Amino acid sequence: MLVAMGAVASATGTSVVARGPAAIPGGAPTTASVDSVLRFYAVWWAAQGPRAWRLARDPALDADELRSVCATTVIGGVARLVAVQASGRPHPLFSALTALELTLPPVLLALRRRLPGLSGRRTGNGLSPLRGFLR
Repeated sequence: MLVAMGAVASATGTSVVARGPAAIPGGAPTTASVDSVLRFYAVWWAAQGPRAWRLARDPALDADELRSVCATTVIGGVARLVAVQASGRPHPLFSALTALELTLPPVLLALRRRLPGLSGRRTGNGLSPLRGFLR
């Protein structure tokens, strides 16, 4: 799941950086300010990909890092719900992504807790700003 999440984040983020609103299904030309902000945020989204890939290769599946990645993803899904309230329903792709962003992170956290030898083990430095989130 982490590898797939990373691939989607890197591919879509890179595409939006390169193509702007044209990369978004249902996207349309917009103002220069919205285009600028969109591409800026897309860089942060693309950076989530390598972060998820590093975590997927971690044999200890670092608890703090996993919670941080999961929290970021869930908060992004909640932000999409705010957008639905403010602007209406998006393209069906984004509705599906919202559902995944809200459901996959808790599944990942539950699976990590079930891994033999890792349950309850903290492997990070304990300095995560989201420490304790979604425990």
